[in-house]
Amino acid sequence: MGDAAVSALVKDVIGRLTSELIKEFALFRGFKGDILRLKKDFEEIQAVLEDAEEKHIKEKAVELWLQRLRSASFKVENVLDDISTEALLRSLHKEIDIERGIKIGIKYKVRASFSKFKFRVRAAHKVKAIRTKLDDIASRRFELNLTSSDTSHVDVGVEGEMPNRETSSLILDSSKILGRDEEVEMVIRTICNKDIGKCENGEIRVYGIWGMGGLGKTTLAQLVYNQTSVNQYFNLRCWVYVSENFQVKEIIKGIITSIDKSECTLTHLDVLQESLQSKLREKKFLIVLDDVWAEENEKEKWERLSGTLSCGAEGSIVVMTTRSERTCRMMAKVGELRHQLGCLSEENSWLLFKKHAFAQGRVGDDVRKLEPIGREIVVKCKGLPLAVKTLGSLMWSKSSSNDWQRVKDSNIWNLQENNVLPALKLSYDNLASHLKRCFSYFCLFPKGHELKKDELILLWVANGFIPSREETDNLYVIGEEIFNCLIWKSLFQVEEGRCKMHDLVHDMARHVMKHDCLVIEPACNEVKIPDELTSLRSIFMFGEGDEGCITQLFNHVYVRVLHLALTKLRTLSESICKLKHLRYLNLSNSDIEVLPDSIMYLQNLQVLILCYCRRLCKLPESICKLRDLKYLTLLGSGIEVLPDALQDMISLQRLDINDCDSLRCLPFGIGKLTSLRMLPWFPVGKERGVKISELGGLNLLEGKLKIEGLKNVGGLSEAKSANLKCKKNLSILVLKWSECDLVDSDTEELYTPAMFPDFEEVLEGLEPNPSLEILKMYDYMGKTISPSWMDNLRNLVEIHFFRCENCEHIPPLGRLPSLRVIELWAMESLKYFQDDDINMSIDNTDMFICLQRLKIMWCGELISLPDNLPKLEDLELRKCEKLISLPCNLPRIKKMKIEDCDGLLSLPDEIESFKDLKRLEIRSCEHLSKRCKRDKGEDWPKISHIPELIIYGPT
Repeated sequence: MGDAAVSALVKDVIGRLTSELIKEFALFRGFKGDILRLKKDFEEIQAVLEDAEEKHIKEKAVELWLQRLRSASFKVENVLDDISTEALLRSLHKEIDIERGIKIGIKYKVRASFSKFKFRVRAAHKVKAIRTKLDDIASRRFELNLTSSDTSHVDVGVEGEMPNRETSSLILDSSKILGRDEEVEMVIRTICNKDIGKCENGEIRVYGIWGMGGLGKTTLAQLVYNQTSVNQYFNLRCWVYVSENFQVKEIIKGIITSIDKSECTLTHLDVLQESLQSKLREKKFLIVLDDVWAEENEKEKWERLSGTLSCGAEGSIVVMTTRSERTCRMMAKVGELRHQLGCLSEENSWLLFKKHAFAQGRVGDDVRKLEPIGREIVVKCKGLPLAVKTLGSLMWSKSSSNDWQRVKDSNIWNLQENNVLPALKLSYDNLASHLKRCFSYFCLFPKGHELKKDELILLWVANGFIPSREETDNLYVIGEEIFNCLIWKSLFQVEEGRCKMHDLVHDMARHVMKHDCLVIEPACNEVKIPDELTSLRSIFMFGEGDEGCITQLFNHVYVRVLHLALTKLRTLSESICKLKHLRYLNLSNSDIEVLPDSIMYLQNLQVLILCYCRRLCKLPESICKLRDLKYLTLLGSGIEVLPDALQDMISLQRLDINDCDSLRCLPFGIGKLTSLRMLPWFPVGKERGVKISELGGLNLLEGKLKIEGLKNVGGLSEAKSANLKCKKNLSILVLKWSECDLVDSDTEELYTPAMFPDFEEVLEGLEPNPSLEILKMYDYMGKTISPSWMDNLRNLVEIHFFRCENCEHIPPLGRLPSLRVIELWAMESLKYFQDDDINMSIDNTDMFICLQRLKIMWCGELISLPDNLPKLEDLELRKCEKLISLPCNLPRIKKMKIEDCDGLLSLPDEIESFKDLKRLEIRSCEHLSKRCKRDKGEDWPKISHIPELIIYGPT
């Protein structure tokens, strides 16, 4: 395949040249022939792109040819963008003129026709000029001896490429790391021995792991960091990614953030040092500084940092990883505390390769036939785990021995370019063109940067990287498939729901993406666009950002992505309308107070992200003219009201209004947005706001839906109008009867059941789809929770009832086969866990067959619980004063917490047999606390085997 920005671009341009809009435009005299010739040239060029990719490594002329092709392709794309945008803007101008009462008469039509004619003439001239250049580029393929290739061995997409395994299995698993067991044990023995490398002058001990990129230094550090023995030895552990910019202030902030689990906002170095020392003092800590690049001339910085860290208890240590032996020697001064990580042995390399290349689900030639070729490929990886793993993932999708032989014999193994591993380049070159673009785009972010999956997919969508098979395709879902595919191919790493790139993979992505983006660093007052960035499509600004600097960006009219998050910008210039091709605008965490009316001229805008713009209280009505906007994210913003004409944004698919605390209602007509897939919050209005019936047609909603103000629903029929049963993609449903914490937002009167008597009817009408996984109910004031549909929820995993204070009966939850979590909170009238409690047999084995967690709080009338909970692992009981006994059959229980349950007189005898019980906590339970007193209490023999006991009460 060709370069990411060429092969995918050429394919995209060919598709656009055959679109209906271009065909209509081509009716203009002489224009059709040029369009057809462009298409023919591109198709001929496309046939030789794979050969060009192979040859450009060694032949400079081919490299220059690809650059010329790339430039011409972008120019064609620019013209096509101009044509499609012109059509959108003409439609918008006509709509605005009609709204203003301008008469659409003969003069108006003549003026519009002349303007349209002038635009077509300009576009035709541009196309003709480009066609001439492209003719020359196409003919040059013969001089360069570029030949058509069979591309059947190249990945064609994402379908069928991945074995059936969960993404979570790709997170670091120590049992799957090969060849490092002895080194892990050696490092642990060293760092957990306070006498090894002990410094007489009180300096902090430093253990250095060094070696070339791709060896697995970070993996080794992770394995050590997560060992149980290490966790038990150190009082405190922190992990900080350092990378190429060794800044003492940033490292200290990183350590504090790691300790506090929240962002450190301190700015002055002295204050930071004092704060860190107060957290470390007299604690035995382990701090990992990963991927350090400090040079000898930065020795003073390191000494300042190490001085700050020399305040812990004896045995404290810093573990650092680096590619540089000099850096390692500068920081880890004691020879015993330095370890050079070597390459994997050939046999361990083969085992790692085989684990990925022959994973479950592959099809093709017999493994025995492929093994000799595979072993030769492994030798070429030179013992680098990253290279071995990436190549193994690539070979999984290669079915024949010919495909394997082609990889083994590739010229790319002779690649001489700095920082680019041949194995990674091979894996990249074998991606489908759209996968290449999606992968390489990640390099716009700094090394070590972690990105949410949603954010990355929206960037792909905005750039047009995601191919659609049909017009109705959900591009976001296809983006998720691509994301998972890149994880499986070991090109992305996923940790705790966020993804990042290995440094070497990042280097390779930056190598292939170097011409398409501009990254503006903090403290920039002037933007200078390099000459080679004529194809500039994305601008990312990191830092506060100067308003003048930002306004300069609006002159680059073909930019598609503008990322201005974290800037101090308060107003956005009206001149942003120049960016008529803009598809993605991110102003998250900025000081923006108002958006300009001219935003309506950004007719190509698909993604607008305004997360945590706390000063932004409303959106301009003109924003509703953005007919192509698909994703509007207002998460955590100061928005108080949404535009009245929101219903006109017919393409809107995701409206994220989570944590918009000032927003009280939705605008009328929101039910017309039938393409919506994300609407996390729906408040039902009474005198103002929307009726629940507006949910009726929103059947594509997915993920979580929280419906508030159900007290305003009139009865069964009105509740049914929400049509929840047809929303099969909802996984979480939250039903809340109150609005503002049990207070009516209009009258400020206490919300009581007498005010709204139809609770049972409304609940009956809110029947969800059987695919629902989590159900939560708040402030339900009926006496029973017994809808006829409850038994249909066969996929329900969690159920939560909060503040249902009048409820005396809950449904028979034990019959739900998938239920794992039950939480009951503030249900003051509930006596029995379910009606079946009264007559239920103790040895009933068909109930609660999957329940793992049971949490019951402030249920003062509750008398008993079911006895048989065979899978329960976590039991928490609080403020259940009348509960007189605990379940007896809990063979899997691991944690129990009992607080303020004075009705419990003793623990069950069976607790002695709960061999998995690791933690028992009893607080404010007078009788139990006495009976469980260490060595003296009557129940002490029952619980003395439990490793962690916390008993608070009378002594």
